[in-house]
Amino acid sequence: MTEMLVLRDWTSVEEVPELLDVWRNSAEGGRDFLSAADVDAVANALEAVYSQRVSVRIAQLGKDIVGFAAWSETRIELLWVRHHDRHQGVGSALLKDILTLCPATTIQINGQNANTLTFFLDHGFEIEKAAEQADPLARIRLRHVHISASDVSR
Repeated sequence: MTEMLVLRDWTSVEEVPELLDVWRNSAEGGRDFLSAADVDAVANALEAVYSQRVSVRIAQLGKDIVGFAAWSETRIELLWVRHHDRHQGVGSALLKDILTLCPATTIQINGQNANTLTFFLDHGFEIEKAAEQADPLARIRLRHVHISASDVSR
């Protein structure tokens, strides 16, 4: 990445087609497994974006949107990065931004997507106990475990 990554709030629903392009590029480029439940989850989350029931942050390099995230007070609804911009810190920057605002958040992900699971586990999320016994093909719920300075000093 030669240009500086900028995180910004989205400006209007007019940006949704570009967000859909990022999602499509990420899913198709990475050959991510997308179940019908995943597609439904994205559709529901984008409906929340349209109705402005969630906060949306956009990652941009120059004029190009390279990633975005949508979340409520307690749950990350979407976090997508264009396939060829992965492993460049875009997803980590978006997630760090969300966790600053909502440190005790959750996310549901496809249990078959090992890369996504690893990403969230590496960023302080844990699989909820109830989700450990769920069907491995189903979506699993992860919860961010916020460690405060007092917890570290013990």
